[in-house]
Parts: sequence; C-alpha cells; structure tokens
Amino acid sequence: MVYLIIAVLTIATVYLLVRLLSLKKALKGAGKQLKEINRELEENRIVKLTVPDKDAEELLMVMNESLQVIREHKNMYAKREKELKQQIENISHDLRTPLTSMLGYLRIMETGNLSPEDREDLQTVIRKAERLQELITQFYEYTKVTSTDYSLSLENIEVTKLLREAMADAYSELEKRQLEVEVNIPQGPLEIRGNVNAMQRVLQNLLQNAVRYAKGCLEVSAYEREGEVEICFANDVEDMNVSDVERLFERFYTPDVSRTQGSTGLGLTIAREFVEKMKGSMEAELVGEKLRIVMRFVR
Repeated sequence: MVYLIIAVLTIATVYLLVRLLSLKKALKGAGKQLKEINRELEENRIVKLTVPDKDAEELLMVMNESLQVIREHKNMYAKREKELKQQIENISHDLRTPLTSMLGYLRIMETGNLSPEDREDLQTVIRKAERLQELITQFYEYTKVTSTDYSLSLENIEVTKLLREAMADAYSELEKRQLEVEVNIPQGPLEIRGNVNAMQRVLQNLLQNAVRYAKGCLEVSAYEREGEVEICFANDVEDMNVSDVERLFERFYTPDVSRTQGSTGLGLTIAREFVEKMKGSMEAELVGEKLRIVMRFVR
C-alpha cells in the first residue's frame, strides 16, 4: 500500500513537473510572439498558447484584446496625421501663389520714386513677407518629405562642390552676424549617393540654424572615414543643455523661444528627413559649449 502511494505521488510529481515545464516553455514562446508582433504591429496577428491552460489562455485573451485596441488607435492616429499633413500641404500651396505675387508687386514698388522713410518701410514689409514665404515653404516641405510615399532619386553627387556653393550663398548672412568661420573641405572631389536639390536644402537649413544660434564661430568640415563621408557643422551656443540637443530634431521644437526669431522649429527636422531619404544619418551632440551636427553617408 505504501509503495502504491509512493508510486502515485511520484507519477503526480512527474506529471506536474512536465506540465510546469511545458507551460513555462509555452509562456516563453508567447512572449517571443508578442515581441515579434510589437515589431510589426500592422499585421493582424494574435498571441497563441501552444499548451492548453485556462488561466494562461484568459491572460492571452486580454493581451490580444489590448493589441487590437492599440492597432485601432494607431490606425486612427495615422489617418489623422495623414489628413493633417494633407491639409497643411494644401493650405501652404494655396498661400504660396498669392504671396509670390505680392512680393513681386512689392519689389516693383521698390523701384519707384520713394522717400527714404517710405523705402525703409517698404523694405521692412518685404522682409516680413519673405520670412512668411520661408515659413510656408518649410511647412510645405515638411508635409512632403515626411509622406510615406515620398522618395528621392539618388545618384553620385559631388558634395564638396555643394558645400562651397552653400557657404558662398550664406556669406552675407555670416558676415552680418560677424561669425568667425572655419572651413575644412578637401580640395579634391568627395562623392556620396544623394540628391542635389535635397542636399542643397539640407546645407541651407544647417547654415540658417548656425546663423540663428551661433554665438561667435562656425566650423564646417567634410572628410572620408572608414568608407563613410562625414559632414560636420559645429558652432558655439549658449544656454543649451543635453536635453535640448536630444530634442533638436523634433518637429516644432525650439530650444529658446526668445531667440527663435520666428523659427518654426522645422528646419533641422526637414534636414534630417532629407538625409535619411538619401540613406544617410544625422546626429547632434553637445561638446563643451559647441553644438555639433554630423551627417554620415555611405559612399
């Protein structure tokens, strides 16, 4: 009788142990499934349990219901985001045409016989209109470049040439700010896979950012390192901390509203979007009192 009891207990123990190990393995598999689903949330998958267990199945049922709610909210957010971008793009497009005409008429007026006071007032209006045109263009570019169906045609482009041209175009603004500029660009050609128009816009946005925030100096460099081309813009800043740098590429984010001079906070966001469309990367770091923005492209 004792041996029978021992045998029954042994069998029950072995069964419970096997059951426990099987359930543990099934839960581990369920966790792996959940990680895969989270990476590809768009796919309508659910977590399944390979070993039947009432309590565990109830838990998975709640998890799958939560996944469905998350998918619905994500799809709703994506739809609203797409609608918002489309509305911004439409409004920006509608505003650009009449504003361009207005600027044309204002410049015609500038050629007329005006008193010094009237000419100064007119130039102020032109500057404000040009700034408004720039802001509208940034909104339009942002909605376009962040669209999922937007792509760039890539080819081999000579980036050092584009850098020199961008620096020449920004010369008057840099001089006006009295910035000490140091340029380290190779004399020979340095090619990347990219898009000329997009790269020109990226460089323009980075220079505008430097003109707006640099305290006294700007360093621009380009070089090849381990099969990659690195382009770096570094300028001294004040009242900027690590948390600011971490948010620099967020849309509409500006480190200090009092110094934005009408900035939308989209310039660096658009620049990074263009760089990523060209299969590159853009990062920012704070080194002492210098903000370094580095782009990397595979040759």
